[in-house]
Amino acid sequence: MFNETFEHVDVAEITMAERQLIANGLDPQEIQNLCNVHAAVFKGAISNDSQTPAFEKPGHPVATMKLENMVITSLIEDELLPVLKKWQQDGQNPTYLERMRQALKDLATIDYHYNRKESTLFPLMDKYGITAPPQVMWGVDDKIRDLIKRANSLVNQEPLPDKYEIEAAVEEACKEVTEMIFKEEAIMIPMLDEVAKASDWQLVRQDEEEMRYTLISKPIMWRPTTEELAQDANKEPSEIAQQLNEMAKNLARQEELDEGLEEERVNSEGSEKSSPQTQVVIPGLKNAEISFPSGKLSLTELTAVLKALPLELTFVDKNDRVKYFTGNPNPLFPRTRSVLGRKVFNCHPPRALPYVKKIFADFHAGKETKVTRWFNLHDSVFVYIQYLALHDEAGNYLGCLETVQDITDLRKLTGERRRVE
Repeated sequence: MFNETFEHVDVAEITMAERQLIANGLDPQEIQNLCNVHAAVFKGAISNDSQTPAFEKPGHPVATMKLENMVITSLIEDELLPVLKKWQQDGQNPTYLERMRQALKDLATIDYHYNRKESTLFPLMDKYGITAPPQVMWGVDDKIRDLIKRANSLVNQEPLPDKYEIEAAVEEACKEVTEMIFKEEAIMIPMLDEVAKASDWQLVRQDEEEMRYTLISKPIMWRPTTEELAQDANKEPSEIAQQLNEMAKNLARQEELDEGLEEERVNSEGSEKSSPQTQVVIPGLKNAEISFPSGKLSLTELTAVLKALPLELTFVDKNDRVKYFTGNPNPLFPRTRSVLGRKVFNCHPPRALPYVKKIFADFHAGKETKVTRWFNLHDSVFVYIQYLALHDEAGNYLGCLETVQDITDLRKLTGERRRVE
């Protein structure tokens, strides 16, 4: 009865329903409860016409994502769950427990997969006005991270907790991971195929270059062909994309989904993002000197100075759009060029939004000029973060500078060291 009722509901209609629910004030986290429901509908209802064409070329972001999903599925179905069952039947065999621990440790690297999705594909969806699915999916990603972390914690406790508690935790984590794989391949990727151009995928692949991968080697570099890039100019938004974009414009007037959906952000040609098509190269600019009150630096020198600082810097302008980041090697919090021009609120998972919104509301209102926090990251790095409100000489708000610093070694310093040996 359920499938018969909804078998003709397509991806766009579900997306629009989610958008309207959020626009009417429903917390995106609440929609997570519906996310599995509409995924269940699509399992039996998506026709071949709705499937994304195969992105089979090695190195293409979609091919990479599907390859990771295939390996993750194999890890779950061919190792983790079978070993869990064997351990349940023969808990005296230490080999099964060790294999289960290793499999869960491997599964935890799915964080790399989700980080790339959230850093490169969610901005691409946002660019074309598809904002509700990323909000919901990001919340589910975080839930999965927590489930895997809990399962890992249980199997490594001494003494071990009840075996049925472990079984339930592992099976729930595996179930949610498997459901997310389906949502990525049957819902998210087809949506992106409706709107994304070859140049978009090129930027995504470039942004992925410095990021990590889940259970696979770093893929080869993929670039679109000249013919594929030429087709970009002729690619018209599909009916689904047009409907989503029109809805995005209307919802842009509402504070809850606010300003991140202006028409120029929906229109890919007018995107504020840095991309191969929008970059402007001015001859001699790198050697031009920039004057400061305390000296001059060329653009090349200034770039080198900023990258050499033991800080990760991100600047969000007065309109709350990400405008700059330093691009440090091996960053604690990776940034991609896809984030440039994006509303800072769209760059955070739903559970962090209240905190982020308060910081920027206080900065705009002049209630705060500095917010700091510090914490252990991955139980190995102690991170110190500052959010600094910037103002011009007249006191006008210019934006927010975020600084991220690894102070693990600084916290260990004792005594004095006045000379370099």
